[in-house]
Amino acid sequence: MKHEIKDIKCHASNCIYNEEGCKCVAGKIEVGPSSACTCAETICATFEPSSDVSK
Repeated sequence: MKHEIKDIKCHASNCIYNEEGCKCVAGKIEVGPSSACTCAETICATFEPSSDVSK
């Protein structure tokens, strides 16, 4: 069962957890790496590529 994470907007359209309206349905997310000093250096470690390339 998918659970939307409220107040999280996901613009990674090729992620299996991204649903219509930029909703993240991963249930929980992990952001890193711990060495990041700027926003540009962060990544969503929960990201998994979708097999649906039409997204």
